[in-house]
Amino acid sequence: MKERRLLCTRRLVSAERREEYDAAWTRLHAAATAGGAKAWRFVSEARGDVYVEFLEFAAEHDPREDSEANAALLALEAAFGEPPPPPEATEELRSIAGE
Repeated sequence: MKERRLLCTRRLVSAERREEYDAAWTRLHAAATAGGAKAWRFVSEARGDVYVEFLEFAAEHDPREDSEANAALLALEAAFGEPPPPPEATEELRSIAGE
């Protein structure tokens, strides 16, 4: 079985910036999945402003090595890179409607 990798990112996104975040995530999702990665995001059940993103990929197809996916990831980091609150030992997440 080939090695798989999972990149997990927690982001703090205010309600006022949700539309901007959704657009940035959509760009990353499209670029990453076009290269064979799987991409999901969830929102914290306890805090509606904490999002957890997952990129899963084969080790030999890291989306960060794709120029479009990496640019989208860097744009998310630039716009929403402030540190989120520390995670709980166990954290309940819910899927985002429509995804």
